[in-house]
Amino acid sequence: MVLFLGRFFAKQILKDISYNSFGKAGLSNHNFEFSIINGLCKQDNIDLRCLSIPGVYSYPHNNRQIFTKAESYEYKNTHIHSVGFCNLVIIKEIWSTLALTFKIIRLVSECEDDRVDIIINTPDNRLMKAADLARHFTGKRITQTVIIPDIPSMVSSMNKQSRVKASLLRYLNNRSMKKTSNSDGLVLLTEAMMDFIEKPVRHIVMEGIVDVETMDVELKNEIPDKTIILYTGTLRKIFGVMNLVKAFQSLKTIDAELWICGSGDSEDAINEAAKQDYRIKYFGLVDSQTALKMQRQATVLVNPRTSEGEYTKYSFPSKTMEYLLSGKPTIINRLPGIPEEYYDYVFTPEDESIEALAECISNVLSLDKNILAARVEAGRNFIISQKNSVAQTKRIIDFINIECQ
Repeated sequence: MVLFLGRFFAKQILKDISYNSFGKAGLSNHNFEFSIINGLCKQDNIDLRCLSIPGVYSYPHNNRQIFTKAESYEYKNTHIHSVGFCNLVIIKEIWSTLALTFKIIRLVSECEDDRVDIIINTPDNRLMKAADLARHFTGKRITQTVIIPDIPSMVSSMNKQSRVKASLLRYLNNRSMKKTSNSDGLVLLTEAMMDFIEKPVRHIVMEGIVDVETMDVELKNEIPDKTIILYTGTLRKIFGVMNLVKAFQSLKTIDAELWICGSGDSEDAINEAAKQDYRIKYFGLVDSQTALKMQRQATVLVNPRTSEGEYTKYSFPSKTMEYLLSGKPTIINRLPGIPEEYYDYVFTPEDESIEALAECISNVLSLDKNILAARVEAGRNFIISQKNSVAQTKRIIDFINIECQ
């Protein structure tokens, strides 16, 4: 049996989350985990079960609901169970961990196989603790493979926190990485992530995953009546979105529009820029399907993230795969977390300056259409054939099976 543990939203929670949450609930982790689930569902000869502690906000400050209800349902050829718990701070952590622990123990005890392979997405303390507790109540052989899409301490450092909260997060992050170091195997987004693992652990590098079905790759590209430069994603200043705004503003002679979607600490600056330049359009936070549709309307897609900050060694911008799959020319900077093979399919500025980005945009817009079409099609085929969810999860299953032989 393969047991996948994550923080995804079950279908009813996903419907309710926008209404119940006061903050803007991010769906990037949910989408990533369901790409993994959909890939695992298509693997041969595995008995798959999926469990979740959904990443809902705490009551009462960021959530209207004091309780998150348990939810169970059949999905494709697997069973999904989302545990229920009280949303009060601290109580939520303990309750959800114990609920998941009991569910793991029950599933393992019902399993007829001698071996159970647990796959955990992200070094989350509750997921790791539940898996660890469950190990002590079964005589079966249990393997643990942890997927690390982000280094927790790196993510925490990007957000403003009080000194007390920062200290607590640092303690929890250190503890989760220690537990991760005791795993049987790791799936990393970049090789540099091993810097945070305390001892040698078997691992593979899987920089990302694309669920071809949910991305609707057969959707025909829309042909706009204007030139559109688009960015969809997190609007953190550290991700370079204002570099894109300034680069676009410098293109005074280009008849084009800059479309920006997302949320983050650059929202006010982007709104101010839109007031000064009518060509800049800010759409706020949009859902995944709307973002995909806008990508197919665009002329050029840009991810302006720079190599500023140590975190770039330990992350792969998933937007790179999404952009390439859209079938539109893609501009990115050279980043240490992006494998060299991707640069055959994208366009890169000479350096990370605003001037170089502006020049790159101009050059791409002036390129021969046949040259653009050839690179775009090659990049799209590269993602579909090599980075799809079935191929990537097969690598994970093969990796686990080799360890157990």
